[in-house]
Amino acid sequence: GIAHDPVQRDIFTPLFLGAQLLVPAREDIQNERLAEWMREYGATVTHLTPAMGQILVGGASAQFPSLHHAFFVGDILIKRDCRSLQGLAPNVNIVNMYGTTETQRAVSYFEIPSYSSDEGYLDTMKDVIPAGRGMLDVQMLVVNRFEPSRICAIGEVGEIYVRAGGLAEGYLGSPELNQKKFLNNWFVDNQTWVQKDQAKADSANEPWRQFYQGPRDRLYRSGDLGRYTPSGDVECSGRADDQVKIRGFRIELGEIDTHLSRHPLVRENVTLVRRDKFEERTLVSYFVPDMSKWAAWLQEKGLEDDDSAEGMVGMLRRFRPLRDDIRDLLRTKLASYAVPTVFIPLKRMPLNPNGKMDKP
Repeated sequence: GIAHDPVQRDIFTPLFLGAQLLVPAREDIQNERLAEWMREYGATVTHLTPAMGQILVGGASAQFPSLHHAFFVGDILIKRDCRSLQGLAPNVNIVNMYGTTETQRAVSYFEIPSYSSDEGYLDTMKDVIPAGRGMLDVQMLVVNRFEPSRICAIGEVGEIYVRAGGLAEGYLGSPELNQKKFLNNWFVDNQTWVQKDQAKADSANEPWRQFYQGPRDRLYRSGDLGRYTPSGDVECSGRADDQVKIRGFRIELGEIDTHLSRHPLVRENVTLVRRDKFEERTLVSYFVPDMSKWAAWLQEKGLEDDDSAEGMVGMLRRFRPLRDDIRDLLRTKLASYAVPTVFIPLKRMPLNPNGKMDKP
């Protein structure tokens, strides 16, 4: 649709600036040829979801130094993926952005300098790259989930609210949902601005005011969890609805995935709640092995590769040693009840039409 923000940002912006617009074929994405395609056409700027970024670096066989800016939005970006990208594109400056459909495009950003200009910058970062600070006329608020009148302290996890003038009017035909998600800003006295605007309107002949709803200070309740860093940036830590309760224990799926992503042989991963054969809720982690490191890892462990069987049975058998190694890692990082019961290796993660990981 013409209102979809990537259409406006990724198509019209380069054309307005006189740049050449490059669009990969579906085969380049499905066959993990994005890196070769970028190198062939000399791409300089790209806009990706983190999941698409993993496809980009996963299929790369050589560097593409022409790339100087990569913008990420749509999901949590982690240091591992930034390091992999800069290993292939040493001149790329990475910009992590945050935004939703309801906020009308990205509303915050955090910049990571290129490896060629600052080799050690990523070494100073935590595993999760911050969403950064609000862009011009945007404020990112992290609000206490149980005391909404209180802004969270540094390091305290709360819910992210976006304060901006360009918020959507709401969801069509969903007044109850609008009341929960689009809220008047209770941290300010909006009535003062209304009175000033009304005084101006009384002395001016402005026909357009019949369509104008007056000055408003609104917040959008994102449903995302986050925290302030000591630098004042906002760091996302997952979705509020990613907090699940299993066997009486509250578990954050995002925390599991953060630790899982630290395994050197895990290229992509996601943890979901599934039902077992007894209809009990259980944790299942899906992961894509990094095959570029597979042979060396087996040799280090003194193991042989077993690719004799095909299909899912063959995948489970082949990557059983890696599954056990991943489980052992998580046992050192998580409480026993938060370690997934099942680990399933995949050749690639399914993506939805927006390039985000498809979580059924």
